[in-house]
Amino acid sequence: MSITTTQRGRLRRMAGGLTIVLPGSWINVPLADPEETTAFVRRVVRERVGVADRLARMRRLTADDLVANARDAAKVGVHTYLMALELYPGIPFPAALLLFDASWPQGSAPAPDATAQEVGAALAAAFPDGELGHLSHGAVSRTATVTKEPIADTDSVRLTIDYRIPYPDRTRLLVGRATIPALPSAEPFATLIDAIVDSIQFPVASADAVR
Repeated sequence: MSITTTQRGRLRRMAGGLTIVLPGSWINVPLADPEETTAFVRRVVRERVGVADRLARMRRLTADDLVANARDAAKVGVHTYLMALELYPGIPFPAALLLFDASWPQGSAPAPDATAQEVGAALAAAFPDGELGHLSHGAVSRTATVTKEPIADTDSVRLTIDYRIPYPDRTRLLVGRATIPALPSAEPFATLIDAIVDSIQFPVASADAVR
């Protein structure tokens, strides 16, 4: 995986030539090979949790949970599993962003030469429960869910945001799901995730296909 430092964060290259800018420290969990997934997760957990004998049970439970999540994601077609470690040094940030490709609902795809307005209308019709927004790469359907998550007598919440982003050639959708648990407030983190998703860039070939 190629990583290039930028002013806003770190530019990471993902499956299919996609790129994304991620603030702080993140890992890209490999999904193609179950054995590679397991080895990668266990190595990361050792580095994050520590190697002391008294932490063995925590390491095992944490690794088993992450491996199961990654394998479940791969089974449903997720090609990119990004997991945050820290937003700033010493400040944990337990966010995850999963990306996969999906077809438009039958009969709802816009024409390859559709205008931005027509693509937005197609998204609104295909996903009426979503909020229609506009990012740097065009129209996007966005659905945010905030659920209460009481932790140690605090009023924490879990934020989940689903994005449906048309590929430049309009033939399919890039679907993203971001999840962040144990938040004191959802709004500032929703803004952060929106900015991260806005940084996604498609391969040049995909963009050229509609010119």
